Amino acid sequence: MKSIINTKLIWDIDGTLLRTNGAAAIPFSKAVSDFAGVNVEIDRKQLSGFTDYEIAMHLLDSHNISFEMKNITQILIEYVQNLPQSLEIIGVDLINSIDLVLEKLLQLPDIDLLIGTGNCLAGAKVKLEHVNLKKFFHDKDFYVSSEINWNRDMIIQKAKNSLSVNEIGIVIGDSPRDIKSAKKSGLNVIAVPTGAHSRNELESNCPTFTLNEDWHYSDLMIAIEKIKELETH
Repeated sequence: MKSIINTKLIWDIDGTLLRTNGAAAIPFSKAVSDFAGVNVEIDRKQLSGFTDYEIAMHLLDSHNISFEMKNITQILIEYVQNLPQSLEIIGVDLINSIDLVLEKLLQLPDIDLLIGTGNCLAGAKVKLEHVNLKKFFHDKDFYVSSEINWNRDMIIQKAKNSLSVNEIGIVIGDSPRDIKSAKKSGLNVIAVPTGAHSRNELESNCPTFTLNEDWHYSDLMIAIEKIKELETH
């Protein structure tokens, strides 16, 4: 029987912890448009689960605009510079009192809170700081998109590699891509239908567990305990 000493919860951001209500898409589209020299729009549902790097590359490819990876980084720098103002104007919503959930989880000695997101590092921090969630996560526990780890599989695998012996990792996310990347890395995944995808869409990708849209702390803890039981038998 395997003895689990610690559980790492690897949280997605958009659609899982918070909703930006399209506030991030505005400066993102502008930054890509400025580079491309043409007006570029983001289909938020189509690109759900894509990383910042993947979104920028997809948008440029769709307009036959050539680029290098360093160009994508510069686009994201411009995007992040304009992100705080857009978040302030449009407003950001916390999902299911997530601040209270994270506060409770932080008190548990055998649970660590990580970020596993397609956001670039600066963008992730801006969003979390805007709603006062950054305080729940240490800088060393951010797994984000970059020039090296530009797709979600790479990001989640890096988070998986942070696990020590007798630790388990659980990805918590709202998109099919979260589920697929977690499973590819051999991690369990709790799907939450609080973003762009329905419960049926998520369950068709066979996550370990799926919570209801209005899930509470107790629901999450039940799922975590069931996963720990699966891992110890």
